[in-house]
Amino acid sequence: MAITAAVTFVITGNYTLDKFNKKITGVNEKQELYSKISEIDNFVRMNYVTDMDEHKIIEGMVSGYMNGIGDGFAAYMTSEEYAQHQSMMLGVTEGLGFSYDREPGGYILITDVEAGGPAEEAGLLKGDIITAVNNTDVIAFEGGYDEAVSLFKVSEGTRVRLYIKRTTEEEGTNFIDYSVISHVSEHITVKGSKVNRSGWVQWQSISEKTPAQMQIVIDELRSMGVDSLIFDVRDLDIRDAKIMGQCLDVILDHGTVTAAYKDGHTEEMISCTDETSVEMPICVLVNERTGGVSEVFAAALRDYAGAKVVGTSTVGNGRYQMEYLCSDGSVVIFSTAELTTENSGIITGTGVIPDESVSLPEGILPFEGDIASDTQLLRALEILSGE
Repeated sequence: MAITAAVTFVITGNYTLDKFNKKITGVNEKQELYSKISEIDNFVRMNYVTDMDEHKIIEGMVSGYMNGIGDGFAAYMTSEEYAQHQSMMLGVTEGLGFSYDREPGGYILITDVEAGGPAEEAGLLKGDIITAVNNTDVIAFEGGYDEAVSLFKVSEGTRVRLYIKRTTEEEGTNFIDYSVISHVSEHITVKGSKVNRSGWVQWQSISEKTPAQMQIVIDELRSMGVDSLIFDVRDLDIRDAKIMGQCLDVILDHGTVTAAYKDGHTEEMISCTDETSVEMPICVLVNERTGGVSEVFAAALRDYAGAKVVGTSTVGNGRYQMEYLCSDGSVVIFSTAELTTENSGIITGTGVIPDESVSLPEGILPFEGDIASDTQLLRALEILSGE
């Protein structure tokens, strides 16, 4: 009994000492971090030429911390940015239905027009330049560009008058007056088209509406008589495993995606049922900008549907991201698990290696050239047609 007690004491003591040493190391590292920040902060406050914005300092520190952890998907969002992100993920938008950016002259360049949105209904086009909003020149606003674009954030039914400069090869430069009435519209994230006898399904972005939209697109392609499908996730770099799992469930009648955590435990993150499925040959198009759960999507279709993956190797960051809501409403996002499919294993670091390695010609981007120049799409069509 004495010997047993002694052995137990030694083992317990060593275990406790080991935990204590690790804890002390962690405390020391944290102390070093805080001391360095404090040292820099004290020096800057004494010598900086002007007053500092305390809020911006805190925001910058948090952003720097998330950038420093080495996670390609880590991010920090203010409460306002997170609210906007959540709104986008709902898949419905209230507003004028176009994206914009500042053009070199200080006016507003329309970079994209949402299909079926108010701007498209009014006749606005991608590439138009907004020179005046509600009869006031953009440059003439006291707050300039920023004040002008703030007038786009309006409630449903509000009319906004836009004066547009449009330049085309056929008609040269014209100035056109438009009235755009804000309304709520569903953001279209998936579109499909028939190419030969294959259905080409393309993602523009992703939202909670995406799985239902994808089902509608597939049904429409079936009604057009396609006998195979091409799922195009080139340039799609996303992190929402739940939505991508719902997309997989539309296509697959079985299959799982497993999350492996730091402590060694695993769990099923995605499990497909046989309620709906696609019973036809499939190809998946990927490229070097296909990342996150888009990579898992391609791997799962290869593992569980026998799909052929065509294109170039993907980013190699197939992880699950967790959102942590801070007390002030801001959010930090970071990876907490590696996602794996049955045969593909861990994607992080290696990416998804295509079955058919095909590059696009120099200067050609996905979706922006004609089909004849899209060598990746053409190869997928050849595979599906048996040529």
